[in-house]
Amino acid sequence: MFLPGWRNGRDKEKQKAYGQYMPTTKERADEASKILASQLRQLLAQSTHSVTSLAAEVGWAKSKVSKIQNCRQTPSEEDIRVWCTATGNADHIPELIAAVRNLDGLYIQWRRMEQGGLRPVQTSFQGLYEDTREFRIFQHAPIPSLLQTAPYTLAHLTAIMEFRQVPNDVEDAARERLAYQRYLDDGTKTFSFVVSEAALYAPMLGPSGMREQLTKLLTFTDGAPANVAVGVLPLRAPRSVWPWEGFWIYDSREVRPDLVAGQIRNRQPSDVQAYLGTFERLAQASVYGREARALIQAATP
Repeated sequence: MFLPGWRNGRDKEKQKAYGQYMPTTKERADEASKILASQLRQLLAQSTHSVTSLAAEVGWAKSKVSKIQNCRQTPSEEDIRVWCTATGNADHIPELIAAVRNLDGLYIQWRRMEQGGLRPVQTSFQGLYEDTREFRIFQHAPIPSLLQTAPYTLAHLTAIMEFRQVPNDVEDAARERLAYQRYLDDGTKTFSFVVSEAALYAPMLGPSGMREQLTKLLTFTDGAPANVAVGVLPLRAPRSVWPWEGFWIYDSREVRPDLVAGQIRNRQPSDVQAYLGTFERLAQASVYGREARALIQAATP
C-alpha cells in the first residue's frame, strides 16, 4: 500500500526509498533506453575510436553516433552490429540486440490488449505455449491459470473484466484459457509452479468453489504427472528474495511479469537470468509433497 500524500516528485523519491514506488510504463521504457545507450557509450569509450572516427569508419553522420550514445536515437539491430564490430566488441552483439528487441515489445498495456475483450489476450499466448519446453511460474495470487478449475477461471476473468471495464466475452476467454491445460499432458514440456500460501486463502469463489479449486490443486502435489511440480511458498518461510510481482518464465529466453497496468515481455538475457535465479530461490524456500498438501488442506474451507 502506498503511503498517503506521496504524489509529487519529492514524494516519489520517498516511495523509492521505502520500496513502494511503481514506475510508469514510460519510465520503465526510458530507463531501459538509457541503459542501452550507456552500454554503447562505454564500448566506444573503451575502444580506440572517438565519435568522429567511428562515424568516419562506418559511414555514418557524426550526429548519428552522438544521438545513439546520448539516448536521443534508438539504434537498429544493424546499428548494434556495426557499432560493436567497429569498436572491437563483436561478442556483445547478441546481448545488445536482445536489448533492442526488448525495447520494441517491452510493455503491453492491458487496456490496449483488452479493448476487444479478454479472449484475444488468451489466444495471444498460443505461440508461447507451442514454442516453450520448460515453464517456471511464480504467483502470489491467484492460483496459476494452468491449475485453475473452470469456475475459478470464470470468476477470475469476470473480476478482470469488471475492474478494467472491457467488453464481456468472459465465457469465450475462459474456454481459451482452460484449453491451455492440455499442455500439462504434453510429455515434451515441463512445468514448475511456486504458489504463495496467500493464494490458497484468496476468496475468488465461495467456500464450495474454493474447496473444489484447492482439491484440484492437491492432485498436483503427489508427483503425478511427472512433468508438473507444484510447490507452496509458506508465508513464514525464510527466504532471500521478495519479488512483488508474479512472473512466468518461458524456457530461458523470456520472462513476463504482470503489473497492474500491463505486462512486461522481457527477453534481455541478463534480466531473464535474474528471474531464473529468483525462481530457484523461491522454489528452495517452498514445500512440496506432503508438506504442500498439509498447507492446502489447512486452507480448504
